[in-house]
Amino acid sequence: MSCGNEPDVAPDGGQSGGEALMPRRRQVRRVDRAICQKCKTAKSKYIMHSATFCPACFESTLNVRFLRTLFPALRPPHSKVKDLSRPPLQKGNALIGLSGGAGSVAMLDLLMRFGLIGRGTGARADLTKGEKEVVWDWATVVHVRFEEDVEKETELQRVVEGWGLQWMLLKAEDVFDSGLRQRLGGTQDDGPELGVDLHYHDLPLTELSSSSSLTPREKLLSLLTALPPASRPAMLQSILDHLLTFTAATLPNISHLLLGETATRQAQRVISGTALGRGWALPLDLAAKRSTSGDVVQLKPMRDIGSKETAILCRLRELASWNERRWFLGPEGKEKGKGGSGTRSIEGLTERFIAGLSVSHPSTVSTINRTGDKLVFPGETGSIASCPLCESPLEPSALDWKSRTALTSLSASTVTVPKNRKGDGKGLGLANMLCYACLTTLSRSPIAKHSPSLLGQGSVPLPLWVSAHVGRGTIEQYLIGQDEDEE
Repeated sequence: MSCGNEPDVAPDGGQSGGEALMPRRRQVRRVDRAICQKCKTAKSKYIMHSATFCPACFESTLNVRFLRTLFPALRPPHSKVKDLSRPPLQKGNALIGLSGGAGSVAMLDLLMRFGLIGRGTGARADLTKGEKEVVWDWATVVHVRFEEDVEKETELQRVVEGWGLQWMLLKAEDVFDSGLRQRLGGTQDDGPELGVDLHYHDLPLTELSSSSSLTPREKLLSLLTALPPASRPAMLQSILDHLLTFTAATLPNISHLLLGETATRQAQRVISGTALGRGWALPLDLAAKRSTSGDVVQLKPMRDIGSKETAILCRLRELASWNERRWFLGPEGKEKGKGGSGTRSIEGLTERFIAGLSVSHPSTVSTINRTGDKLVFPGETGSIASCPLCESPLEPSALDWKSRTALTSLSASTVTVPKNRKGDGKGLGLANMLCYACLTTLSRSPIAKHSPSLLGQGSVPLPLWVSAHVGRGTIEQYLIGQDEDEE
């Protein structure tokens, strides 16, 4: 078959009269997907990134990806050591966040199988006998309870104590318990408790009575009830993040906080964080290594492993896991939405969107994460004030930008001003101190407008860390003054 009229060159340098022939089509190597593409011998059982693996090769591949993420983060900066070389013994101990999901359960199993955590005895390995040194001498495993599940908590405690580690159970309502710091080994902090009135866009503050008979759980339920359903997952995420970082900073001799956040969860964080207005601090939330309060380093060694892969690993090693996160469910335990279609929160919609898209497009998670890795934080974390609610760096002029793009105030003739409020209403609220995402989170629920608050006068309690962040010196500027002529 001819592909042109270019003449062939004869061996003697002359022109041969024939035409050039089309080159033969290159043979494409056919892959037998029934055979493992790594060892080439065993029968494949799992597909990962369009490649097939047998169980043994599947585990070894995940092990390498886990170590390549964890070990470089534990070495000094500009270290030239190979990725899979074990880092030196760390100065402090580790705090491991265990939610019960496949990511955190698999992370704990990998840490213990590789011998990265010791028994707290201070014993050192004999390198002459081929023993490997531990990375942390001791570790504490903490689980935060949002809904009581005795079977789940009992099984997690059995696994943790079976490895010889310390088990710690915290509750979401502990953010309203003034004795939490003392229980963790710190000093008692008797700061004021603050409430916020969500009826007004500037979120005025009021100091709560120390003799209140409300329990911490009642205060938590009061806060969640006052928020719209779409804002509750963001509030619960802030509570979870604070409890983990606060525990790591308060417990003695903790140097690292390890979280089992998978690549799938990271991709969901990119989409939902952007939709919620957290783009300013999103690069810090996605980082594999981040310094938190108290010089504690937060690590995410599972960020390059998907949730499906961790679920398969848990199944191979017969590890129990609970992967459903019920933050976006209604009070009755059933999803609520228009027409019964499902979720009302951005987090829930994002989880379902990415899970459904990954079925037909397996590279969805990796593509989103690679896009998120290109984001760069525009400021300096040490010199920028932090938001009192999410404790992330505060972007400039969040309230000013929102006031230019949304209706944040009404005319004086349509607003009923409370009698106990003083001043002209400028700069007297919590809104001036929040980031844009938290301004959106602290919006009044349409359902709660007609229901009385547990505190009365429309105020709902704030977590204690928010009150501590505001500080006594700033409270005088932001508090609602009590009417001196109160009858």
